[in-house]
Amino acid sequence: MSRSASVGRLAAVVVLSTLAAAGCGYNLAGRGPGVLPESVKSIAVVPFENRTTRPEIEQRITEAVALQLTRRGGYRVVTDRTKADAVLDGAVVEYRTVPVQFTPGGRGNRVEAEVRIQATLRDTSDDKVLWSQSGLIFRRQYDVPESGDFFDQETVALDELATGAAGVLVTSIVEGF
Repeated sequence: MSRSASVGRLAAVVVLSTLAAAGCGYNLAGRGPGVLPESVKSIAVVPFENRTTRPEIEQRITEAVALQLTRRGGYRVVTDRTKADAVLDGAVVEYRTVPVQFTPGGRGNRVEAEVRIQATLRDTSDDKVLWSQSGLIFRRQYDVPESGDFFDQETVALDELATGAAGVLVTSIVEGF
């Protein structure tokens, strides 16, 4: 077989593969129809329940979720359930920190924080579950400086953790992941 025939065959295989993949229902992330019906324009975000020993984590995550829904989802976030098309409620079910890097003296100088969330979004007209996730996990690592206090650094990292966890949750709702 000549080289030009091999190249022609390869090109045909690539074209056929591309056409076959196009019909398989694959879409780019964020381009699909999403999970929510078009009738959902406003969402009431109920304050998340805190089932951990870490104070304030539920407040930070609730605020971050509301902000992400407004920014990325284009939904109006309301506080009154009766004025919402859907209601999102959830809980922070786990929060933990684990040292992942140590100094030569054995002191932890890098910590990984992990938060696990469960949440449910319901249609207010019929209480139908539109989206639910019971094990959404988000992890974030941060450095603990020699001179700093671990708890001060953890508090600073908590905002970043809440923002990241809210981003994962909203992506799951909006894009159907």
